[in-house]
Amino acid sequence: MNQRVAQSVNGQTVAQRFSAAAKHYHEHDRVQKLSSMQLFDTMTPSGVMLDIGAGPGTDFSQFSSVNQVIALDIAQGMLEQVKLDFPDYQTVCANAESIPLPDNSIDSAYSNLALQWCGDLSSSFNETARVLTAGGEYHLAIVAQDSLPELAELGFRVNAFRSMEEILSHFDRDQWQIISFETTAISVYFADLKSLLYSIKGVGASIHGNGDDNERTKDKLSHGIRGRGDWHKLLAAAELSRTAQGLPLTYQIASISAKIIG
Repeated sequence: MNQRVAQSVNGQTVAQRFSAAAKHYHEHDRVQKLSSMQLFDTMTPSGVMLDIGAGPGTDFSQFSSVNQVIALDIAQGMLEQVKLDFPDYQTVCANAESIPLPDNSIDSAYSNLALQWCGDLSSSFNETARVLTAGGEYHLAIVAQDSLPELAELGFRVNAFRSMEEILSHFDRDQWQIISFETTAISVYFADLKSLLYSIKGVGASIHGNGDDNERTKDKLSHGIRGRGDWHKLLAAAELSRTAQGLPLTYQIASISAKIIG
């Protein structure tokens, strides 16, 4: 995947790639659905809910105490999809590091597998703290260190995602009380290597960290493959990890619940 660290990903590049992926995102979002279920199990949101990095939108209808959802995303294409599926949601196209909402205007916040692309987590968490009311809770999941080991085993250079320790270090403890945190391995399975790799591109995860978008370096999944022979070798290597469920791809998901002190 020839990616550099997530922290250096250019915001405009993220917006462009995720906008391009928006219409087909639900075809590839199995890991997002699994992590969302984990977050939902820990949540009792109410009032105004802010979904940070909303993507094409999440159905919060099971939470009867939520009376408004604000979907915030850097990618306008994702928000256009939100409006198609969730016309009652308010949408805001903005970076999580600079949230254009008033102080103390949000009762609950949620973010599911979006902030691994955030360049400055401290700014993001500070902004979320600013817009949350006193006692407001934030439930988030982030792709964490040691994800995608199967790709590394095949020789792809995998994104250097943050460790749980680093993620937690960006919370200002004068503002936040950490309620709980855990890292969970979530594996999804594919019929073949092509569909596995396409799933990563399909959810916008195949992103340059250096802002270089020329044709020579455009495809993060090229792996230096020079022809059919190289591809067949890669297919054979991938088959060594096949299980009864298919070819696995494993994500380490950091799940955190925190609330505003006060």
